[in-house]
Amino acid sequence: ETVQSEDIGIELNAFDNRLHFEGTYYNKTTKDLMTFVDRSSLGIPNELINGGSLRNWGEEFLASWKQNFSRDFSMDLSGNITFLKNKVLSLAKDIPTGILDRSFENNGTAVSRTQAGHPIGSFYGYEQIGVFQSYADIIKSPSESSLGAVRPGDRKFADLNGDGVIDASDRTFIGNPTPDFMYGMSVTLNYKNISLDIDGEGVYGADIFRTWNSLESPFQRVNYAAFQLDRWHGAGTSNWEPIISQQDRVNYNGSTYNIEDGSYFRLRNIQLSYSISSNALNTIHIKGIRLYANAQNIKTWKHNHGYTPEYGGDATAFGYDNAGGAIPYIITFGFSATF
Repeated sequence: ETVQSEDIGIELNAFDNRLHFEGTYYNKTTKDLMTFVDRSSLGIPNELINGGSLRNWGEEFLASWKQNFSRDFSMDLSGNITFLKNKVLSLAKDIPTGILDRSFENNGTAVSRTQAGHPIGSFYGYEQIGVFQSYADIIKSPSESSLGAVRPGDRKFADLNGDGVIDASDRTFIGNPTPDFMYGMSVTLNYKNISLDIDGEGVYGADIFRTWNSLESPFQRVNYAAFQLDRWHGAGTSNWEPIISQQDRVNYNGSTYNIEDGSYFRLRNIQLSYSISSNALNTIHIKGIRLYANAQNIKTWKHNHGYTPEYGGDATAFGYDNAGGAIPYIITFGFSATF
């Protein structure tokens, strides 16, 4: 790979160095991307190639403030935010159709698409516009027979090309797993021998693709989510949550129904500590003792139904909630001694 990168920034200290500020604009273009090409549909071996180009650009800001309120009381406050934009500029010429699809297997429908002009690994699928309320509703709507048998209570998708039939050509970009921006904050309060440290972080604007309770999966066969109490069970009962049924295969097609808001803020860590001064420890030849209590992952403010809004993956397929990823809430106590 070849990387071309430009950065321009400013660094500022003011108010007797109590304020520190950094601001940076970055623009990074990667050419000859290392790309894994799935050629199984063509009956030839898969291959790792150099092909395509990708651009990442945005702004990063960091600021901190130090304040001494008195001889015994002080505060350190800091925050950072990173804005990120991402676009595929091109793909290798020998990638069929100029599109790189990654599938979460679902009736053969690919739901992660990397295509020139769009963010990498964008979610791709159907636009759900409602739920069929009756057979009359089905008859007057574009046919979904190519996706599976349809009955009242099944999902209704948009006919984007207007040909009167819902098929793969009606899929579109339905979400972007890359956030608009990421941010973090920390504060430290010191009063005499007591110290309190708090930090948190979050993202805004990322999309999550929920696979459980929306695609065919083992979880759906043995249990259902609480929000499915609002499922369709008769005309007018729901226009979004479909009928609960294993036989309605049409409902397993990836669509905007799967997309959830991945924005969140997490209170990542709180630590309270007390340091015993060395003067009190001289008689036992100890320089210092520090006692502390620490709590991690205390609270997450989020919008999705899963355990967490953070989901990884790989370079071209990420942001999938596969009903995992629960993050533990951890409390620890301890002490350290310096001799």
